[in-house]
Amino acid sequence: MSKKEYKLILFDLDDTLFDYSQSWEAGMRLTIRRHPLTAGLNEDDFYCKLKTYSDELWPDFTENRISLREYRHQRMEKATADFGRAAKPEEMDDFQNMFMSACFEVIAPVPVVEECLSKLAERCRLGIVTNGPEDMAYTKLERLGLSRLFPKETIVISEVVGYHKPDWRIFSAALRLFDAKPEETLFVGDNWEADVAGAIEAGMDAVWINPGKLQPATGHVPLAVVERLEQLADILV
Repeated sequence: MSKKEYKLILFDLDDTLFDYSQSWEAGMRLTIRRHPLTAGLNEDDFYCKLKTYSDELWPDFTENRISLREYRHQRMEKATADFGRAAKPEEMDDFQNMFMSACFEVIAPVPVVEECLSKLAERCRLGIVTNGPEDMAYTKLERLGLSRLFPKETIVISEVVGYHKPDWRIFSAALRLFDAKPEETLFVGDNWEADVAGAIEAGMDAVWINPGKLQPATGHVPLAVVERLEQLADILV
């Protein structure tokens, strides 16, 4: 348990407030089956290729070497080429739009998470710092039923500010937004490098959500390690 009183708690979004990995896979598989660009292809094989290229190209996006649209196009170009198909820009944009709709359909409120966050909101301010596109973040929160707890003015998105976690500048942007000091701020996230090490380097305390019981990649010491977000309330009693 922590005896420290935090004035601000910042959260990662994907795979912290909900299981985005599951939603991403379900939405992507549904789109692969439905979209003319990929219809008739082996779903498992194409999904694995697309996931591989998504992961490989992600650092190029987070380090600002390519734009979000280029990231999305390049992974599709590479994946479809492996199956002997050429993807046109308008087809890839349509595929992405179909994927987002399918992904959002899968996302649903998690009552225990909402209850935990509501209790925390009675004690301190809450915010989000997320790596990724602006066009998905707000809709995810709406689907989760968390928009009342995280209005747009409390969300810092890497695509908007131009820096991605673990870059200290995105954490600084969040602190400026809330007019908060790092020593009175707690960061909660699932990614060791981006959320835990990044937040600690920025002067904050951090809680690692680690359902897979992974090993830390660095010597940073978080305030606590939990398997589920709802366990956070017990730590902050």
